[in-house]
Amino acid sequence: MNKIVIGFDGSAQSCDALHLGRAFAELTDAELIVAAVLDAPFEFDTTAGRYFASVFDAATSELPDRDFSTRQVRGVSVPAGLRDVAASEQAELVVIGSTHRGGLGRVLPGSTGERLLSQAPCAVAVAPNDFARHEHFGLGLVGVAFDGSDESKLALDFADHLAFELDARLRVITIVPATGTNGTGIPRIILQDRGRDIQGSARHELGLTAGVEFALEEGDPAAALAEHGIDLDLLVIGSRGHGPIHRALLGGVSADVMRMAPCPLLVVPRTAIRRGVEATAS
Repeated sequence: MNKIVIGFDGSAQSCDALHLGRAFAELTDAELIVAAVLDAPFEFDTTAGRYFASVFDAATSELPDRDFSTRQVRGVSVPAGLRDVAASEQAELVVIGSTHRGGLGRVLPGSTGERLLSQAPCAVAVAPNDFARHEHFGLGLVGVAFDGSDESKLALDFADHLAFELDARLRVITIVPATGTNGTGIPRIILQDRGRDIQGSARHELGLTAGVEFALEEGDPAAALAEHGIDLDLLVIGSRGHGPIHRALLGGVSADVMRMAPCPLLVVPRTAIRRGVEATAS
């Protein structure tokens, strides 16, 4: 990764994002950018200036031993502001926190995360609640949801390169609907065969990571992926899919996974542009 943008407003949840972003930056030797967005206009510039100063002072207090640059954005929504900073900086990752409504260790980004995903120019990582209290964070095992769609191929590519760069293991996860619950009218044996075909295609897509394991399961996609999150250091997913199986895995499921996953989540949206792949692979 070259640059990582962290959305920060001084809240406990944004502190979680700050620490996750720092961890990614240290693991990948990336430049760190802390962005604050003021969507409510102040009558006087001095008032806005004091707000940004207090936010960035809080970020410095959280990361006293880490250098980072700052960006301030005014007059737009938080998702739009973070999107614009990421695009202008050609960042490869935006990191945000969950909301206070989530339970311990649960990811619940709410409207900011979901709206950001709709137009993000890069991957978006969500820190679980209380992540700032973690003493250590490593990426020994990276999981990726794969259903064969173009979106999941982007996620697989991202996870493959990240795992290779960090010498981590990779788990490729495919979930097919359980019998009687898929609502597609597709017999179970066909779904199982299709799941095996999907995982076979994943083997051909992978080009870097040596330590790869595969998991094929039936059930509710969001719940199954969240269950894998107990073992994972990071879960990577795409943001949208097409077709009966693809809808079951990624079409609208990404938001549910964001609410349920106990580990940090990295979402690669359809609009994401992968940068530096050739450099990483060479």
